[in-house]
Amino acid sequence: MKRNLVKLLIGLAIGAFFVWLSAKDWPLDRLVGETHLTGSVLSVGTAADGWSVDLLWLLPYFGLLVGIHVLRVVRWKPLLDPIANISLTDHNRIGAVGFMAMFLFPLRLGELVRPYLVKRLTTQAGATVRMSEILATVVVERVIDGLVVSLLLFGVLFLLPGDTSSAGPLKVGAFAALAVFGAAAVLLAGARWKADLTRRFIAKTAGLVSKRLASGVNRILEDFLRGLSRLPSTRPFIAFIAMTLVYWGFNGLGVWCMLHAFSIPVDMLGAYAMMACAVVGMMIPNSPGNVGSFWYFLCLPVSLYGLSAHAPRVIAFGLAVWLMQLVQQSLFGLWFIARGRVSWSSVTHATTEDESSLAAETPATS
Repeated sequence: MKRNLVKLLIGLAIGAFFVWLSAKDWPLDRLVGETHLTGSVLSVGTAADGWSVDLLWLLPYFGLLVGIHVLRVVRWKPLLDPIANISLTDHNRIGAVGFMAMFLFPLRLGELVRPYLVKRLTTQAGATVRMSEILATVVVERVIDGLVVSLLLFGVLFLLPGDTSSAGPLKVGAFAALAVFGAAAVLLAGARWKADLTRRFIAKTAGLVSKRLASGVNRILEDFLRGLSRLPSTRPFIAFIAMTLVYWGFNGLGVWCMLHAFSIPVDMLGAYAMMACAVVGMMIPNSPGNVGSFWYFLCLPVSLYGLSAHAPRVIAFGLAVWLMQLVQQSLFGLWFIARGRVSWSSVTHATTEDESSLAAETPATS
């Protein structure tokens, strides 16, 4: 728990930095003011200096968020089934709470919640599955996500309008993300088909620091490699890839809907660039609730369309997208916690896992 407190403080510092970075030039006097509701259009301030939103466009966006949740839940099943074949109902329950934790907890601590809850469920059913085996599927999921999104961002940025100088920093970031996730994909493939070489690599690197460290890492690595070796055959894995592409397709379409809601002149291509930029930005160590970093990275590509990220309607758009994702993911997760289907203590306990507990059996407690 002390380690988690330190991580929380680090996450808060990261959030404060991005809030300052994004909000230091915000025209606060133009963001709030007299409010008018005409039909479905909510206007704040004057037409020249304020912003407006067509509330009807929020409905399809929330519908897309529900579809995105369903895809999140379903697409993990082909990866997990060879290790722990649980029902779709349990997938939905664990996924809703796990995705909430991923969004709310700092420094990616929420990534541990889904594997931990699956481990508890299988232990209660009398099965023997180690958490690090389940975690291997999450790592594969995250690496594929990063690779798909960074490829999308890298490709789209070359098709967007704007001069070379304005697109340059974004292209550098996209290239860096592509290099990182490309290398991670190669390492995973190597670990999957060249396990002995991976073991020797760990021994020569971690062993230089400490034999005890190397021994602990090796224990986890063995479970992790066992999880990788049990990944699905070609057809289920192709199904996972196909659902992943549809999943990110829905995400970009949702951003496009919100751009229409706030009358921001950015086309579909730009919507996907904004979505990919936000996702890549959120893959760095994040603040609690992705405060600051979410809307900062989301709004970066608008400069390629001659817009300022500090324009009131762009700021309102970024905050609205962040808020709707926060509400949707929190509501779905809290529903199962409020009904007693998942205990909050088990969610927080998942974040205390370390090298030794990952390799240990999880007690079958409620």
